[in-house]
Amino acid sequence: MSFIARLKGEEPGLFRKVVVAMREGTGGLGEYLIEYGIEHGKLPGRIEVFRNVLVPRKKGPTDESEVDVLLLHETGLYVIESKNYSGWIFGSEGQRQWTQTLEGGKKERFYNPIMQNRAHVRALAACLGVEREQMRSYVVFSERCTLKKVPDDCEEYVVCRRPRLLERLRADMASRGTVFDEARMDELVEKIAALVEGSTKAAKDAHVEQVKRYVSGR
Repeated sequence: MSFIARLKGEEPGLFRKVVVAMREGTGGLGEYLIEYGIEHGKLPGRIEVFRNVLVPRKKGPTDESEVDVLLLHETGLYVIESKNYSGWIFGSEGQRQWTQTLEGGKKERFYNPIMQNRAHVRALAACLGVEREQMRSYVVFSERCTLKKVPDDCEEYVVCRRPRLLERLRADMASRGTVFDEARMDELVEKIAALVEGSTKAAKDAHVEQVKRYVSGR
């Protein structure tokens, strides 16, 4: 079934989901497209997908980490940071700020997404009682951008554009052994669902304000 066919109503509720995601801005739409791709990508084994999960943390500039998309699979916990950007993207693992170069030469700086997602992984590991070796960090950019100079994949993380996400996930899942049995999967689903339930709009708005105050130095 084509995406257009689904939008016409052959998959109930899809149009409403897209509208809601678009109301969240380009970032929300990017997160939804990742979630949708994973849920409909025919990945092997059992998958559980969660979006916009606020995770409490004991140390850091804010009280929570906000995980864009979280994929639970028998081979591990895949923590996905979505960057729905256009332009050319430059950055290294050790640079605190990466650069987005737009048409006309305009440049925007943004916090290193590898470092950003590393904090999410730490918070999740502590909150869920999951070993970091059982987790994998993904930084996923839009197909509208060009990754001009970014780090190569390594054991800790993957940096890719959205069209290659499923390919990378399949390769990861094929190379990693089973780390969660069904009982452990059920336990983690219950814990993550509780976090999602607490990720209300008010809680997210408060988190955004904390981030703004941290960035501005107030």
